[in-house]
Amino acid sequence: MIKKFTEKEYQKIVDFFDGLNENQDMGLLNSHVVDEIFTKFISDYDYSLDWQEIVAIINPITRDEAKEKFVEKEKKYYWRYKKTDEDGDEWLLVKTSGIIHLSWVDDSDLLTEREVIEAGYIPDMYEKEEVE
Repeated sequence: MIKKFTEKEYQKIVDFFDGLNENQDMGLLNSHVVDEIFTKFISDYDYSLDWQEIVAIINPITRDEAKEKFVEKEKKYYWRYKKTDEDGDEWLLVKTSGIIHLSWVDDSDLLTEREVIEAGYIPDMYEKEEVE
């Protein structure tokens, strides 16, 4: 069974390899690159099983396909504040012009938990409705 990487792990691997490639200009020819990635970023993977996925992620030619196959998709939710205001209105997290904020207008957007946290909100204060 293939273990999926998180988006964060994927991005660390890509950034590390791209930086290494830029500084040392060896790219995939560097025989230690996969070892370094496992040492620095990945603790719960089996090197003997997962090295092929790592190489597919760092290879610019196969990177997009590898992301589709080996990276977990973050789930998106509608976020509704658990409490209502004094008028009984419900408040929702929405994204307007790239800014996440509370609004009583029901034009809520699908947001990942990471987006909610990065915007400074506490996910436990909201009811989240998963959407397929």
